[in-house]
Amino acid sequence: MSGRTRGTRGASSSRAPAVEDPRIDGVLRALEEIGNLMGVQARERAAAVAQAAEAAVAAANVANGNNHGGGNGNGNRPMSQLVEQFLKLKPARFDGAGDPEMAPRWIEKLEKAFEVLGCTNEEKVTPAAYQLEGTADDWWKATRGRVFPEGAALTWTAFTVAFNGKYFSGTARERKLVEFQQLREN
Repeated sequence: MSGRTRGTRGASSSRAPAVEDPRIDGVLRALEEIGNLMGVQARERAAAVAQAAEAAVAAANVANGNNHGGGNGNGNRPMSQLVEQFLKLKPARFDGAGDPEMAPRWIEKLEKAFEVLGCTNEEKVTPAAYQLEGTADDWWKATRGRVFPEGAALTWTAFTVAFNGKYFSGTARERKLVEFQQLREN
């Protein structure tokens, strides 16, 4: 760019006012959008890989005669009974608004309830989705078909990958990682 720096036109002094170049701003916006699209694709790919892995494990369990899915042997209970037991625990609802750190806390609270109930990975998705409301529920209705194509098994891993990709931003994750590293250093 013939000696030009972003935001200046031939000025080498910091006293000169910055002049924006709309072409550069347009290119930067386009690159940012490309980065966002790549992030979405990466999350979708990760969910698909997780789903494929869980399907392979489920197929191996069926082939080996181990069809109860883990947990405490409750794999054959009716979903209505599970939802009734789940709701008695008064689990938190999630609306998608507010602090991005609420998303992983919500997942942790649900996982405590699922542990108490002895849920399998396949059983966790329906009660969790039931606790979504507002924009989070709208997101799930729009996203469910991509995360779980027709005929695909509902898996907790695929749900949490999609959920965290939407509601627990990369920035929030990085901030948490930095906090954790600082705690470990102290």
